[in-house]
Amino acid sequence: MDGILSKGKASVDYSFVSGESLPVIKEIGEIIYAGGKQLEGLIELIVVKEVSQSYLTNLWNKDVFKNKNDKEYHSFIHVLSKYFTIIVLAIAFIAATYWFSLHQYNKMWNTLTTVLIVACPCALLLSSTFTNGNILRILSKNKFYLRHPDVIENLTKINQLVFDKTGTITEQKNLRVNFEGSVLNEEDKINIASLMSQSSHPLSKAIVDYLETDKSYEITDFKISEGSGVEGWINEKYYKLGSHGFINNKQQHADEKNSNVYVMIDGVIAGNFKIVQKYRFGLKELIDQLKTKFPVSIISGDNNSEHQYLKKVFGNEADLLFHQKPEDKFAYVNHLQYLKNKNVLFIGDGLNDAGALKCSNVGITITENANNFTPACDGILDATQFSNLYRFIQFAKAGKLIILTSFIISVFYNIFGLYFAVQGSLSPLVAAILMPCSSVSIILITYGLSELAAKKLHLNKHDKNHISS
Repeated sequence: MDGILSKGKASVDYSFVSGESLPVIKEIGEIIYAGGKQLEGLIELIVVKEVSQSYLTNLWNKDVFKNKNDKEYHSFIHVLSKYFTIIVLAIAFIAATYWFSLHQYNKMWNTLTTVLIVACPCALLLSSTFTNGNILRILSKNKFYLRHPDVIENLTKINQLVFDKTGTITEQKNLRVNFEGSVLNEEDKINIASLMSQSSHPLSKAIVDYLETDKSYEITDFKISEGSGVEGWINEKYYKLGSHGFINNKQQHADEKNSNVYVMIDGVIAGNFKIVQKYRFGLKELIDQLKTKFPVSIISGDNNSEHQYLKKVFGNEADLLFHQKPEDKFAYVNHLQYLKNKNVLFIGDGLNDAGALKCSNVGITITENANNFTPACDGILDATQFSNLYRFIQFAKAGKLIILTSFIISVFYNIFGLYFAVQGSLSPLVAAILMPCSSVSIILITYGLSELAAKKLHLNKHDKNHISS
C-alpha cells in the first residue's frame, strides 16, 4: 500500500522493487510507496491507496522505480519489420514508376495500391504479438508470470544461469530448527521472535515458527543488515542475531557445517539456531537438464556447509560461491556480463537478490506465497513449478521458431501476391480480401504451433505437482 508518513523517521529500502541498494530517507508528510522496507525504527503510515488486483503491475510500472539503467528490450521483429517496410515501399515505387513511364496510368495506380495492400507488414506483427500473447497465457497457466512479452525473446538468448541458494533451490518452509546453547527463558523467546519477525529472510521466519510464541512486543529501535542479521533494543535488553561474522563484527567462518543464526544478548553469545534446509523436489533432475545447455553457478549468502552436496549436483565446473553479500551477487552478475560476455539468467528468492535480479539479462523470483514477489525481477515462478524451469526456457525458444516460421510463410505469401500486384493485373478489391485472409491464417498457424509446442513439452498439464521428468 502507498502511504503518508505520519510518525517517526523512515529509512526505506526500495531494493526489493528497484534494485537500488541505498536506503531512501523520508520525513513526516512524505509519501512512502508500496514495496519498500523500513530498516530502522518504528513508523506509522496513513494509507492512501489500497492493494488491488493490479498491484504487481502498478509496482512494475511506477515511474519512481524506473531509472536509466532499466533493461531495454530490442526485439528482432522490430528490425525485420523495418526492413520489410522499406523493401515493400521500394517495390511499390519502382513498379509504379515503370508503368508510369509506359503511360499506363491505370496499371500504375493498381500496382501502387495492391502492392501496399497485399504486402502489408501487419501479418508479421500479428505473428509476433499473437504468438507471444499465447505463450504468456500458457506460461501463466503453469504459474510462471513474465513482466513483458519481450522477456520471452531474452530467455532465448540466455547462455549462463546463476542460482541463489536459500529460499531458491531450498524450500522456504519446512525447515528443521534446533537451538544449542543456554536455555532461553520465556521473555527472551518473545523478544527474539518479535525482533526476527521484522526480517523477511526464510531463516528468520523459520526461527519465529520454531519459538512458537503467541505474544510479541513493539520494537521501536532496530536495524536490519541485509544478508547478515538484525539487531535491536527490546525492554531495555540489546539483542543481536545473525551470522557468526555479524555477531563478532568480522569475517564469516569458512568451515561452518550448518546454517547457523547466532544469538547475542547484552553482548553475550547465548547460543545459536542450527537450521537444516530442504532442497526443492526435482532439483537434481532440473540441474542435469540445464547443464546440457548452459553453465550454471550458485551464489549464496549462506556458509559452505553444503558445498560437497552442491558440487555433486551442479558439477565440478560450476562456480559455487558462499558468504556473499547482496552487492557481491550484483558484482558477480556484472562480471559474467561484461568480462565473459554472458547473457545471464539469475534465479533468486527476491529478498537479498534485488540488485542481481535487476542487472541480469533476465531475473526470475521463486515464490511460495502469491504476495511474496519482487518487482525488480522480470518474472515470477511459483515454487511448485521450479522443476519445470528448463521446459519454460525451451518453450520460449520454440516461440521464437514459431514467429520465424510464420514470418517465412508470410514472405512466401507476399512474394506470390507481389508477383501479380506489380503486373497491375490484381484488383485492389481482391487484394483487400486477401490481406485479412493472410492475417487470419497467420493467427491460426501461430496458435496451433504454440499449442503443439506446449503439448510436446507437457505444459498443457496444469497440475501444481507436475514436475519435469
